[in-house]
Amino acid sequence: MATRHEIEQWLEEGILAAKTGQYEQARFRLLDVVEQDQTNETAWFWLYRVFDRNDDKRICLENLLTINAGNEWARQELRQYLDPSEVARYQAPKPRGTAKNQFAYRPVILKLVGAFWLGISIILLGGGIMAIGESLVSISQNRTFPNIITSTQAFEMLVAMVLIIFGLAALLVAIGLFFETTIGLYGSLFLALGLLLAGPTVSLIASPRNYLALVCTGGIAGMIVLLTLASHPSFSEAQQNNDQPAA
Repeated sequence: MATRHEIEQWLEEGILAAKTGQYEQARFRLLDVVEQDQTNETAWFWLYRVFDRNDDKRICLENLLTINAGNEWARQELRQYLDPSEVARYQAPKPRGTAKNQFAYRPVILKLVGAFWLGISIILLGGGIMAIGESLVSISQNRTFPNIITSTQAFEMLVAMVLIIFGLAALLVAIGLFFETTIGLYGSLFLALGLLLAGPTVSLIASPRNYLALVCTGGIAGMIVLLTLASHPSFSEAQQNNDQPAA
């Protein structure tokens, strides 16, 4: 097994021999190179230059395309050695789009879902902060029991803290979706499922029951769940594969 230094030396000697017209010596050295390293694109190129037989030249060009399918020069040169029936086999491959091109609608969906959670976070944070502020004012104005929190006030502050926590969680999800992170996607799915469970439940146990709130919260939460799933790359790829006709 030759060392990398030896292969590079043979390559240099083969190229020099080819440039000076010593084609037999060039072929000898360049064949030594590809025998040790079949992916050496430079060696196959110079072998193509020094070979005389069309079959040998074709083999060199085919190896160049095997190593580098984007080698348009080799593709063009190869056409002169092909039968008309073989030309289609060596057509340039169609460029594959990136994930963003394949699923161009994903950023739009992510923006919609992210905007929803940003709005929810503003509402919850604003409501929670206002509720805590009102509770503190109420406590400070209680002249009968100064600085003592009643059970009602404690419950109101607890609810306010829950609103703030969920508001912060929604804000983090919105930020995660903006940067298209996995945490944002799964966070959105988790919060939407929580809203889908909590919203209708609260609407049903309220007195009187609020069926309009049940439909609104359940419908919006369900829509966010579906949009979040649709924005997930693996879900999108699976859908694209299912939409493609069978070969």
